[in-house]
Amino acid sequence: MPHAIDPTRTHALVVAVESYEDSDWNVAGPYADACAFISWLTKCGVPSANVTLLASPLPASLPGPGEAPVLPEGVRTQTACSAVVSRHLQEGMRHLEGDLLWVFWSGHGLVDSSGSHVLVLSDSSLDTKRVVDVDALQLALQSTRLGAREGRGVPKVAVAVNACQNQPREDWISKIEVGVRHAYVTERGLFVMHACSTGQRARVAPRGRQAQGAAASLFPQALLQFLDDGTHNVLPDLHQVSDSIDAEFDVLRKERLTWQKPSLLRRNWQGRTIATGEFLMPPTVEEQRLATLLDVVLPDGAARAACVTQLGERIPIVVPVSVGAREATSQQIVTAAARTPHGVPTLLDLLTVLPEARVGADILRTVREAGRDLRPNEFLTSQEHSLLIELLSAPGLPDPRATALYDRRLRHHAAAAGATDALVRSLEAAGCRKDTGAIPPLFRFTSLLAAEAETQESDVAGLIEWGADTARRTGHGRAVDSWLGVARHEAARRCGDKAWLLVHLDVDDPEAPTGRARYVHSAWLVDPVTRYPQALPCEWGREFSTWRHTQLALAELIEPLIDIRRDGTHGHVALGVEFFLPPSQLELQVERIPVCHREVDNVPLGQIATVVVRCATRRTSWHDRWNACRQDNAPGDHHWLRQDANDLAALKAALDRAPHVSCVELTGSWPEFTPALTYCTEAGVPVMTWHRRIDGSRCTNDLTDLRTVVHPCRLPEEVRQLRSEADEAAARGRNDLVLLWDDPGRVPPRIRPRVPGRISRP
Repeated sequence: MPHAIDPTRTHALVVAVESYEDSDWNVAGPYADACAFISWLTKCGVPSANVTLLASPLPASLPGPGEAPVLPEGVRTQTACSAVVSRHLQEGMRHLEGDLLWVFWSGHGLVDSSGSHVLVLSDSSLDTKRVVDVDALQLALQSTRLGAREGRGVPKVAVAVNACQNQPREDWISKIEVGVRHAYVTERGLFVMHACSTGQRARVAPRGRQAQGAAASLFPQALLQFLDDGTHNVLPDLHQVSDSIDAEFDVLRKERLTWQKPSLLRRNWQGRTIATGEFLMPPTVEEQRLATLLDVVLPDGAARAACVTQLGERIPIVVPVSVGAREATSQQIVTAAARTPHGVPTLLDLLTVLPEARVGADILRTVREAGRDLRPNEFLTSQEHSLLIELLSAPGLPDPRATALYDRRLRHHAAAAGATDALVRSLEAAGCRKDTGAIPPLFRFTSLLAAEAETQESDVAGLIEWGADTARRTGHGRAVDSWLGVARHEAARRCGDKAWLLVHLDVDDPEAPTGRARYVHSAWLVDPVTRYPQALPCEWGREFSTWRHTQLALAELIEPLIDIRRDGTHGHVALGVEFFLPPSQLELQVERIPVCHREVDNVPLGQIATVVVRCATRRTSWHDRWNACRQDNAPGDHHWLRQDANDLAALKAALDRAPHVSCVELTGSWPEFTPALTYCTEAGVPVMTWHRRIDGSRCTNDLTDLRTVVHPCRLPEEVRQLRSEADEAAARGRNDLVLLWDDPGRVPPRIRPRVPGRISRP
């Protein structure tokens, strides 16, 4: 009868750790276990090239001169240190194509203070034990990082772990990364056998039970005894093998040779997701608290059985059942849910609709709080998470990470996350609490992406429906609906053209303090269609008047232009207001001109329109600096100088040393920035930012996010967004930010507002 698994399409990862940097941890036996396991694989027909051995053997375990080799020829061997193990688990098996992967691990193991079972690596020193978390290892073996074709290249993984699960002698633990931040292949079969249960040691066989070339530990000996049944089948019935091992250890316990009891985990093996036996790790304090509450919600075995059944229909979960028991305990349900991605949110959502559950409003609130404490990085159910990942991979959507950069509150998530699923996990981990009053970052992201896709005429009905349904479940339904409207308006603003209102202010006394001079103004509108300036009537602007009267006149001029409708369409044209100010008036608070917007009085102009300040009398050429900035498309500090406005000599020296730097952020507590601004203007700097004086003091907020994340070409819209959110906690102190910005390419042709009549139409 032919074997279901082709041995030539079988791969193996074998790890044997005997020698450690901390010599007190050295142990004999794992290398012999690994060699015996590899010999069985090659005897079954597995090519030596398909076997990877990560080992740190003791010198006594290696064959001496003249002795026969203990490994088949051609087996690849590397050291079992943290760097090699981490890289191999994250990258070394990315392109595997085969029917089966065997993983065999023999060496020290322990249970750390958090209750996690970990495997100790060879570069563990006296001060730090470098380890692999067993849970993380199992997730890595079910991720798309294993196997070609997004994980479909390896349909089955069998694992045997020969390691202790007792408490450590010390707790200086450093867990290495094994690539668990990736999507999972839920249909992949995983069969994990452990040498012992929690709190036990994995014993080496007595000398009388060891043979030359055979395994040295009790569990590998029993495992190979029942794997090597004479058929040379590289994957016999592991259920039968496991049962035989259990029976063998029953005999060993009766003979008082060991007290260890092997345990196992079977996940979607042969199309089934079942498990028996006790947990591999003890429950944590958070798991115990939720289990205690679940005992009240699910008071009898029938209710727990119904919960397990329906939970299994919603998520590929493994709920162990104790030997001889009919149904799982509350503790087993909770621990299984906590160790399955999005298992706890799915369990909590199921309790609200399970007929057998006894859930009152008070107990439900307490259960949800316990669930948040247990899994603070997850609030999506398994179905919601899977559907969202599917929707984000649909064709026609804009790049999710690039779209997230439009919202400064989402940028650090996009910068830290590589793939889309990692971005979703980062946004989900940011939280979803209703009592904060803020929209959860994940909902901000999905609304922003849906709005941006709508402007590109993509089908986003599914994404909008997902956001509405999920937000309704979490209690954010109305807030997300409102935010979607705002996101649509912002997406239309980014998509549409911008109409520029050019306002030129002049003063009767150039030496007057800022805001105390008498002003006269004139204005022109640059339509995005015709692209030439049209003079606007300024009845109140012909004579010099106070700043207060000038503000009123400008408000009456600007308010009708805020919502300009594009002819023949339903879209809006965004408005930008460009102020040409004298050098002595560059700190005039033009972005704070109060206007009426959406029937709300006294809204600062800078919160609803892009406001740009220019120096009206600039004569020094600054095109070279700006062109150097535009040629370097990458945002970052290399565009910027940060200089104290009080130290003009240092400012001049810095600009002389950096002739192509286009941006200056003026800092310090200098009461009047005008000299520094004038000097930067004369030096040809096209972009400047600073904070206005407030009650005689100047804001000291650092603008790192603007300098490092935003390219100078996008600064006006970024500053407008900062001002629009200035009433919220995350943006307080930013409403006094001023931007002086010049870009000759944004309003072609370059106009001279002093002589509008001389401008020829294009």
